[in-house]
Amino acid sequence: MTVPIIKTEIRRWPLKRPFAISRHVFTDNLVLEVTIEVDGFKGRGECEPHEFDEVVTRSAEASVLSLERAAWSHLDPHALNAILPRSAWRNAIDCALWDLKAKREGRRIWDILDLDLAVDDSFAVFETIALDTPERMADFARQAANAPGLKLKLGSADGLDCERLEAVRSAAPGHELTIDANEGWSIRQLSDMLPVARRHDVTCIEQPVPAALEGGLSSLPRLVPLCADESCLDRSSLPRLTGLYDMINIKLDKTGGLTEALALQRKADALGFKTMIGCNGGSSLAQAPATLLAPGAVLVDLGSHWLGEDHQPSLETTDYRIGLPKAELWG
Repeated sequence: MTVPIIKTEIRRWPLKRPFAISRHVFTDNLVLEVTIEVDGFKGRGECEPHEFDEVVTRSAEASVLSLERAAWSHLDPHALNAILPRSAWRNAIDCALWDLKAKREGRRIWDILDLDLAVDDSFAVFETIALDTPERMADFARQAANAPGLKLKLGSADGLDCERLEAVRSAAPGHELTIDANEGWSIRQLSDMLPVARRHDVTCIEQPVPAALEGGLSSLPRLVPLCADESCLDRSSLPRLTGLYDMINIKLDKTGGLTEALALQRKADALGFKTMIGCNGGSSLAQAPATLLAPGAVLVDLGSHWLGEDHQPSLETTDYRIGLPKAELWG
């Protein structure tokens, strides 16, 4: 075996239009790509060390490049996870190692991992509606009439979240609806929203309050299932979330890689948590490993159609169904 080489690249993937959540308006995705090369094979992974801060992203790149070779040159994702603490940039290395392993062995990644998947499998995906005025959110819901479900970004400080939900429900009377407040509410605001959400048949509310306030969730009537996102990082998060949440959102940047994400999903299933799969709107390379968790999830929040540019080949999304990655992309 030749000496492995690790390379990095910082990219900005422009969005087709601004995308707003409770704490920020995005115009692009700032990502760190990691490539590991050995014996003529290349494995790639991509992460988002921070939603928009380039200083944090460049610090993550420096962390990758300053790693001792012993941390990754074994080319074993499980050994990597035993050596390095959880971080977004560990996710990029972890996924690059799995991609490299698949390419060196000439096998698809789901066969290597013994997952019950086939190359033609596809999975229904929700459409996300960015935080906006009630009227514009309703217009977007009408445009997404063929989607199996809609995920509403709420959590605004303007007091119009109930109106937003009511407008979308009126525009999409038969759709499954979920809410993502991105930590934007207080316990009191959530308490006020819960009966409204139940009346409009909301399937779940994702990360309604900041982690510092979520102890108060135990005192609220469980009118709508609650899903932990920012509060669920890896398997160590689950004991604290028991009794507070019914679901967790698994994202590779939070878990620090596919290796831990798969273990987290198995542990969550064993403890009775339902799971959803998300990816912060990343590129096809960032999302490709997450598709492996889709069969065990009740909600799949993936898809790169918000991007103005993407890796080629990209993940294929047709009629709100996302497929597994082509080998040229990842795995």
